[in-house]
Amino acid sequence: MDEDWPQTGTLLSHRYRLAERLATGGMAEIWRADDELLGRAVALKLPTPRAAEMLHQAWTEARTTARLSHPHIAAVYDYGESPRPDGSLAPFVVMELLDGESLAARLAGGPIRWPVAARIGAEVASALAAAHARSVVHRDIKPGNVMLTPTGTKILDFGISAVTGAPDDDDTGATFGTPAYVAPERLDGRPAEPATDVYALGTVLFEMVAGEPPYPVDTWEEYAAARAAGPQELPDELPAAFRDVVERCLRDDPARRPPADEVRDRLTPLAGERPSAPAAAGPFTSGRAPAHTVPIVRPAGRTAGRVAIVVALLAAAGVAVVIGSWSSPDDDPDALPSPPPASSEPAVTQTVTVEPEVPPTAPPEPESRDDAVQNVTAAVEEGRSTGRIRDDVAVDLLNLLQQLDNAPAAEVPGRVDALRQKVRQRIGEGGLDAAQADVLQARLDEVKQT
Repeated sequence: MDEDWPQTGTLLSHRYRLAERLATGGMAEIWRADDELLGRAVALKLPTPRAAEMLHQAWTEARTTARLSHPHIAAVYDYGESPRPDGSLAPFVVMELLDGESLAARLAGGPIRWPVAARIGAEVASALAAAHARSVVHRDIKPGNVMLTPTGTKILDFGISAVTGAPDDDDTGATFGTPAYVAPERLDGRPAEPATDVYALGTVLFEMVAGEPPYPVDTWEEYAAARAAGPQELPDELPAAFRDVVERCLRDDPARRPPADEVRDRLTPLAGERPSAPAAAGPFTSGRAPAHTVPIVRPAGRTAGRVAIVVALLAAAGVAVVIGSWSSPDDDPDALPSPPPASSEPAVTQTVTVEPEVPPTAPPEPESRDDAVQNVTAAVEEGRSTGRIRDDVAVDLLNLLQQLDNAPAAEVPGRVDALRQKVRQRIGEGGLDAAQADVLQARLDEVKQT
């Protein structure tokens, strides 16, 4: 950046006012900024002024990440360009501002317990599976690009991401990633593929439980020498199932590494339980019926693979009874479950909480457009709190509703139609359920009628 630009208080694109520099790296600065249009705090990534291609790279990052709507990928809100004092353009990417710490910061205190590592790894694998499904390869999975937040893990920085199989777009090595986490085939000049990210994830899993990656290096020269000497070993006390996932991710042959969704499925049952929310003051504090706890019984000793659970809902009693669960690493996810094999092993009993469905409260009849928009907003917030609308989808809808509330009357019908289309799109992506979508569509109709 220029010596005197930007500074705290600088306004970019007549909208984003820089409030605090959060981090500085060789490629970019991260600022906390205030979005003065929508009245919210955001994170703003401002690349350093290097060459003309940086503008294109920032735009590519924003466009790529904005397509990847996923609870474990940091959301991108906007892209812009602002003039520097010398007349050149400074591209910037506006992202959600996350609470928490990076995995790199957490690991500075030493290794973490393997069940926690399994949970973090499963969430990263889930995000990678979503990116790979859209033919996007991250190319720089490492602890510094994994954020640990109160709502779960978030992948950051798709700045050097690429379309699957695309050739590297420079000869400096900048798009190769970070040496300690780079798959060996990349050194042979092969383009990044989904298996490249899986190798990096395996390295991160290794580091979480061992304290450092299998090849703890900082430069490409050190990496080549370390590869010749061989990797470090995982601690012997780790469960065999966890070791197997990591070792398969780190296979030299990319064709023999598991896909990200398989890594997710194998790590998920190994993950430790996350802290539960504090208990409410009373069973009816929120206006919802009390939850019921129901046991799940399954054979012990099964830790990998998909778990099939048959649930019978007793609607009249408002109770869910869960009967029988079993797993196999080779289960077909689309096949109906078959009875579990007989086992002499003792049964393990878990408890799950099932809450009966409560229909949403009908809002008062809107008397103005503001009332109608507020009713839609309330439906989004209600869906978010009950899990019917995913967090990132709720944020997206709330932003659009705020813009709708401030729109001229002539633009309202078009904006409502755009919101209705967004709701339909999010159903298809699995971001909200159909019942809550029906509520949103009905209340959007009321906005049009006011």
